[in-house]
Amino acid sequence: MKVLHICNDFCFSKVHANLYSRLDALGVEQTIFTFYSESVRRGRNNEFDAARTSFVYKDILKPWHRILFHNKMKTVLRALQESVKIENHDIVHASSLFTNGVVAYKLFKKYHIPYIVAVRTTDVDEFLRYAPHTWYVGLKTLLNASKIVFISKSIENSFVSSPIVKTILSKINDKFVLQPNGIDDFWIEKAGILPIRNNHQIISVCRFDANKNIERLSNAVIALRSKYPDIKLHLVGGGDSLEKRILELVANHPETLVFHGRKEKDELRELYAQCSIFAMPSHHETFGLVYIEALSQNLAIICTRGQGVDGLLDSRVGEFVDSHSQQSIEDAIVRIFEHRVDYLSYEVMDFNAYDWNTIAEKYIELYKQVLS
Repeated sequence: MKVLHICNDFCFSKVHANLYSRLDALGVEQTIFTFYSESVRRGRNNEFDAARTSFVYKDILKPWHRILFHNKMKTVLRALQESVKIENHDIVHASSLFTNGVVAYKLFKKYHIPYIVAVRTTDVDEFLRYAPHTWYVGLKTLLNASKIVFISKSIENSFVSSPIVKTILSKINDKFVLQPNGIDDFWIEKAGILPIRNNHQIISVCRFDANKNIERLSNAVIALRSKYPDIKLHLVGGGDSLEKRILELVANHPETLVFHGRKEKDELRELYAQCSIFAMPSHHETFGLVYIEALSQNLAIICTRGQGVDGLLDSRVGEFVDSHSQQSIEDAIVRIFEHRVDYLSYEVMDFNAYDWNTIAEKYIELYKQVLS
């Protein structure tokens, strides 16, 4: 079996490398084709030691490709066919519906190679809402895909609610597969060891951009100091557009907000051990591995309603909020503080389901189903 992965995000997310490396170890031959703009590329930092995998990098995207979608697809398709022997592959795995899946559909039309396609938050919240010029080819991609994979239940729910998708839903819903991403082996090995903490300390681990909503979370915690004088929010991460504003908040409220910068896993686990809540009320979240990592360390979580892990996990693991409402975030914090023992993460979850080896085996079975 030889798989062609079309993944524009390979250089920017370790999630894909985690899956592909396990597939390689399980004997799957692979070609990883990734494309990007040279101006934003962060390097080949996710390339792994591979016995059966080849990597193809193409810095082909231009500024105008942001608006000229069909021109972008032609550019990607041409570069892919010039650099990869398509006919040597048995199946194509596209890591998103529009940016990667449309290319897989074009290959299917020419080479008749079956493909599976993942649906991500960007597909639902951007393309299906605001890009009508992509809808026709997007629907064709869905109709011709062998399997349609959802990383989280919340994405599936949003996807099937789209008026565009509803026009073909009865023709594609039997292809749906729910397959969450995995977490690092470190967290699997450490799962359930820490006892439940019942204190007023919260932690958030993320980059400081508008989507992660860290400023509203910080203001919610600051507002609760009158009720909980010992409340603290530990901020791990940083960078991006809001770092300056967040650091100003930290400087103005040092008794409540603590900035830690970026941390390695061992250091992060030490911070988790001090806290009772993990909070990341992002506006948009495809999955959010950090929620699962935090749950493995017996923290309750605060996640946005309809995003991330909402719909995937037992409701007892945390609270799901309106990301645009500071009051909703405050209320969720209070509910957990007042009833901490009612939120059971380790007791109601099977963390082996988030083991990348297990997930890779499931994808191999999925490939076999398509090819049988």
